[in-house]
Amino acid sequence: MIPTTISDSGINLVKKFEGLHKVTEEGDVRAYRCPAGRWTIGYGHTKGVKSGMRESVAQCERILADDLNEAGSIIKRYVNVPLSQQQFDSLSSFVFNLGGGNFQSSTLLTKLNAGLYDEIPEQIMRWNKARVEGKLMALRGLTRRRTAEAALFAMNVPLADEGGDMMPQKPEQSATKPLWKSKTLAGAGIAVVAGVLGELAAQLQPLIGHSPAVEYAFLVVSAAGVALVAYARLKDNIEGIR
Repeated sequence: MIPTTISDSGINLVKKFEGLHKVTEEGDVRAYRCPAGRWTIGYGHTKGVKSGMRESVAQCERILADDLNEAGSIIKRYVNVPLSQQQFDSLSSFVFNLGGGNFQSSTLLTKLNAGLYDEIPEQIMRWNKARVEGKLMALRGLTRRRTAEAALFAMNVPLADEGGDMMPQKPEQSATKPLWKSKTLAGAGIAVVAGVLGELAAQLQPLIGHSPAVEYAFLVVSAAGVALVAYARLKDNIEGIR
């Protein structure tokens, strides 16, 4: 079963990330170029938009509703497996930003129709890049949006804050580093495991003749894990990753 329409929460998610840009002092809304260079108006609407176009705020609301209905129709046309309301909302935001053609040909859709729900959040995160002045690059605002959509689909982590950035209306996919290769996650895992084992060693001290030596070994492993986390975060800061 697939929901028939996006929920109010899903609509608000799209609104927060798209934003209503270029509102004039007169109260109407002007067309603008998104970071990917496409003429856009209102809440991320691009179809038929040209330089100099203006719309009222109320009309922008109606256009958004039509665009989200179209995104929902694309989902219902190509998705062959059941979706929860949260999953439908997530994909509606994703397809609205991505476009029906890219969604139809995506690996995400193939995996979804194969019932590989657990792999969909990772697939969503691949589409965090856009061409800016001809150069393909990851955008922070787009990455935050993909994170929120992925979290909404999985419903197992808090949603990321929206950034208020103008959304590029032509995102492109990129390969992401597997979680098991993440220095931050690896270091955190080492530290956590070492801490747990250290607690266990303390509890078994009456039964283990060399428990102090074992605890010392766990302490060294834990320190190594913390150091690895610190190194990874320092490297992220240097590279401008938050």
